[in-house]
Amino acid sequence: MTTNTTTPESNPRLWIAVPAVSFLGIGIELLLASAGFPHAIWAGVAGCVIASCILCYQAYLKPRKDLVSLFTPLFALLILVIPNEISSGGVIVQTIFAATITFLAVRVEKVFNAPKRQEITMKQMLNEYIGRIEPLLAVIDEETGHQVAQSLLTYKFGLYENAGEKSTEALARLERITPHPDALERALLILRERAGNFADSRVTTNPKHTFTEADYDDLAIRLRPDQIEDPAALDLDNALILLYAVGIETSPDDEQALEEHQRFVIQILESYREKLTA
Repeated sequence: MTTNTTTPESNPRLWIAVPAVSFLGIGIELLLASAGFPHAIWAGVAGCVIASCILCYQAYLKPRKDLVSLFTPLFALLILVIPNEISSGGVIVQTIFAATITFLAVRVEKVFNAPKRQEITMKQMLNEYIGRIEPLLAVIDEETGHQVAQSLLTYKFGLYENAGEKSTEALARLERITPHPDALERALLILRERAGNFADSRVTTNPKHTFTEADYDDLAIRLRPDQIEDPAALDLDNALILLYAVGIETSPDDEQALEEHQRFVIQILESYREKLTA
């Protein structure tokens, strides 16, 4: 997944000041020169230098930075202020410089105005998911959370018969909870069914228990129908992540053990990265 970074507010019309100031300075220079003013050239130089500073500020405000535009004040000093063969070109050099920074100003406004996109790590996604299901977590007591955590941990260790038993115990405790956490109940049923099939060396092809549309908001991996290749595998992965979230948030006794296996959950999310960021 990606997100937009926050940046300072920028004025979309600021770029207009770049050609306005630079060419205004050149225009004043020409008027002063026609009147015989001996230092008329500095009006054009000043206009270009000030315009380059405006361009630098414009580029600084953008979400994405254009290094060329950020350094235009330096270029203005080197080309127009410090005496050299180029600066001796007078109005012609100033006009070329003004046209160049005008092009850069338009380019900055058009190309660098899109917010910079920052990739969200799978760990951040997991934390956001846990925050999203806070209403579900709020109704789970510590003992029930412990049973949920043990269901997941025994399954992770390959103790499938034990995982089935722990799931049954957790399901019994869920019956006493109001409002009833339906998504969590289905997650435990999915885990118990899969653990039982593993214990009996059976392949799960048409699972009896699946998540429903009503569970959508409580699931970590939410895909479009055309993105789902194996519904049974997706249901199991969502069940494992949900059980992990419930266990680590509601069972202090299992927090350390679950943290040691966090990479297991992160790897599940990683396997869906391309689809989640599509």
